[in-house]
Amino acid sequence: MKLFKFLLGAATITVGACAVAGKMRRDKQRQEELDEFLCPDIDEPIEKEIESNESPLKHMEADIMGFKEAQEDILPVTLTYSFDSKDSAKQFQTEIAKNGLTSSYDDEDKIVDVIYHDGVNESDLKILSDTLVNACTNASAEYKGFHFNKAQL
Repeated sequence: MKLFKFLLGAATITVGACAVAGKMRRDKQRQEELDEFLCPDIDEPIEKEIESNESPLKHMEADIMGFKEAQEDILPVTLTYSFDSKDSAKQFQTEIAKNGLTSSYDDEDKIVDVIYHDGVNESDLKILSDTLVNACTNASAEYKGFHFNKAQL
């Protein structure tokens, strides 16, 4: 009987020790996950795409209207647009050409570069903005950005 009580006590202690060891292992794993989340390895860059709450067309309008702060000598400026198809790009180019804008098309990347060189006063920029917004809407163009063709001093 004493042997049975001894074995029962040893089994209880063993089961308790296994439960404590399992809990400690889970706690350690959770702590490591929390540490990695709060303080990630600095060798790995944290990448998160932030959704802009501003539409690409509003962003384009803001960029264009920002040109009025610049000097005339920054011109020409190139605005870049991407397209799903060659036909959409051609429709876009045709529409902006009616308003006197010149452009070039890169068939490989499906990119149209619009070259603007008329002026940086507010009325010229408003006309440019309206023309491009209409053309983008009609041809499903996506505004990608702009760059100045001359180096700014």
